[in-house]
Amino acid sequence: MNPDDTIVAISTAAGDAARAIVRLSGPEAIALAGRVFAGSDGADIQTLPGFRRVDGIVSFGGGENHISDLSVSSVAVVLPSAAYVFRGPRSFTRQDVVELHIPGSSVAAGALQAALESLGARRAQAGEFTARAFFSGRLDLSAAEAVADVIDAADDAQLRCATAALGGRVARLCADAAGEATDVLALVEASIDFAEEGIELAQPADAGGRLTALAGRLEELAVAAADMPENFRTPHVVMCGLPNAGKSSLLNALAGSERAIVSPIAGTTRDVLSAQIVLEGVGLVTLQDAAGFTADDDTMSQAANAAAQAAVRAADVVLLVGDVQDVLSADYADCRDFKTLLARVRETNPRACTLVLWNKADLLAGGVATGGQAADSRLDVTEACLSALFEDEQTMGNASVLLTSAVTGQGLDELRKELAKRLGLEVSRSGQALGLHRRQKDSFLQAAQAARRGATLLLESTTLADAAELVAIELRDTLAHLGQVSGQAVTEDVLGRIFSRFCVGK
Repeated sequence: MNPDDTIVAISTAAGDAARAIVRLSGPEAIALAGRVFAGSDGADIQTLPGFRRVDGIVSFGGGENHISDLSVSSVAVVLPSAAYVFRGPRSFTRQDVVELHIPGSSVAAGALQAALESLGARRAQAGEFTARAFFSGRLDLSAAEAVADVIDAADDAQLRCATAALGGRVARLCADAAGEATDVLALVEASIDFAEEGIELAQPADAGGRLTALAGRLEELAVAAADMPENFRTPHVVMCGLPNAGKSSLLNALAGSERAIVSPIAGTTRDVLSAQIVLEGVGLVTLQDAAGFTADDDTMSQAANAAAQAAVRAADVVLLVGDVQDVLSADYADCRDFKTLLARVRETNPRACTLVLWNKADLLAGGVATGGQAADSRLDVTEACLSALFEDEQTMGNASVLLTSAVTGQGLDELRKELAKRLGLEVSRSGQALGLHRRQKDSFLQAAQAARRGATLLLESTTLADAAELVAIELRDTLAHLGQVSGQAVTEDVLGRIFSRFCVGK
C-alpha cells in the first residue's frame, strides 16, 4: 500500500439502495473529484475549505472517460450528486478525502469508480482507508480493529463492545498499564546509576507490589472481557424434534413467510431449511429446521441426519419441538422418546442452551386431562409438560419450556423475547461493554506474565539494583505485548491479518 497514491472505492454495501458513496483519499482526491463533479451553484470543490457539502452533478463516460467494460460506456452519464470535502489533516485518513454521494444504483457506483480510476486513482485494497488512519496516527490499532467490529456487529451487545473500543476504551486501558510499567521501569533503570552512590530510589517490595497489582489487573481484564469473534456471524437458532411436531409450521410463523412445505404426513421435511428473522436487541438471526436430526437408517435419512447434526452442533440456541397432545396423553406420559432426544441434543452441542417448545397448543381447547384432573389454564399445561420431561431442576439444566402454537401465534412473542435474552447474554454479561479479540486477550495475558516475572525478581531482591537488569527486560516485554494491542509494537503480519477482515471502501 503506497500512502502517496490517491485511492478510490465504493464505501456503501453491495447492491442497490437509496444512496451509493464513492470515496477518494490522497493528494489528488479533490482534483480528481473535481474532474467529474460540478457544483449546481458553480462552486469548484477545489477551492472549498474542509468539512463542506456541495450539491451538484457528476458526469462521466463517453469521450476520454470511455469505460469499455460497462453498458454505459458509449453514453455520457449525468447523475445528481452531493460532494463532501474533508481536507487533511483533519480528515479520517489525515489526507484530503472526498465522498461523492449519488443515487444508489450499484451499476452507476461501479461506473463512477471506474471513471475515477481512468483519471488516475487506484482502487483501494481491503481496509486501506482505515489503514491510512492508523498509520497516520488518527487511530490506534484497537480503534482501527473496532471499525471492522462496528461494521460486522451481529447484535446490540457486540455493537456496544465495538463502539466502546472505537471510542478509545481499549486504548486507555493499554495506556494506563503501559504508564504503570514505564514508571517502574524508570525506577529500576535509574537504580543502576545510583547504586554506586548508595541511593535507594524505592524499596524492591514496593516496586514488586506495583507490578503484582498490574499483572492482576491485566489478567482480570483479559478474563472478564467478552470474546469478540474475528469474523462476526449471524446467530444460529436450530429447531429439531420428533416427526410431525409442527416444526415447519413454526418456521413459517416465525419467518413470516411460507419457507417450508407443511403437511400432516410425518417426515415431509428431509433437509435443513433456513430462514432469516429479526429479533429486537439482537438483529438478524438465522433460524433453521433440522428435521433430519431424528432420521432413520435409510440412505436419504442418513444424509439428512448428517446435515441436521452439523446444524445442531453449530447452533447458539436449540429449539426442541414436541406435540403437546403427546406429552399430555395417558400412553405418552413418561415422555421417553422426547427425553432421549433432549439427551442427544445436549450430547451433540453441550454449549447451546435449549428451549423446549410444546407446540400445537391451539388443539388444547376445553382443557386437557392430566393425571385425572383438568388442565384448564395455560400454567397448568406448562407445568404438566415440565414435570413430564424433567425429574428435577438438575436435569433441567439450561433448558426452558414454552407452550406455542404456529396456528394462533400463542407463545411466539414470548419465544422471541426468550431468544433475544439468550442470544444477548454472552457479550453483555460483564455489563462493562468490553470485548476483546483472542489476539488482544493473549497480548494482555502475556504482558501480565512478564510483569509478574518482574515482580517475583524484585520481591526476592534486597535492593532495586540487585535485579534491575533482569526486571528491565521483563518490563520491556510487558510494554511490547501491550504495544501489540495499541499498535505501537505490532508486526506486519499481524497488521495484514487485521486489515484483511475489512471490506474494500472502509
